[in-house]
Amino acid sequence: MRHVILASHHKFAAGLADTIEFIGGIGDFDVICAYIDDTPLDVRVKALFDGYGVDDEVLILTDIMQGSVSQSFAPYMNGHVFLVAGVNVTCALELVLTPEPLTCDAIEEVLSEARNSMQLMNRVNIEVAEGDE
Repeated sequence: MRHVILASHHKFAAGLADTIEFIGGIGDFDVICAYIDDTPLDVRVKALFDGYGVDDEVLILTDIMQGSVSQSFAPYMNGHVFLVAGVNVTCALELVLTPEPLTCDAIEEVLSEARNSMQLMNRVNIEVAEGDE
């Protein structure tokens, strides 16, 4: 079984969950918005993993690579627990909607595509067709 954790400082993870549900039509996530109450982050992370099966696939998407949120999940990484830091909507959608079991190589390919989706639009020539949103 696959579990998806969206975790961030403050409420970014909740917003990301809402956006993925709106665009992708799925919303079965564990969401951790850190530092908005007095519950220690490590306690919340441990509680999640205590509820998962030992062989379950876990995809963790966090906001900042060297941030405390990502660091709290790092000890849980293994061959079926994947931690992706610095996530954006493009990356999150692609990974969450992937039906195949995750691998490091497959995740790296998604990360490459997500990086390419970030552009300084002032320098991109876009032709807008009628009817485009």
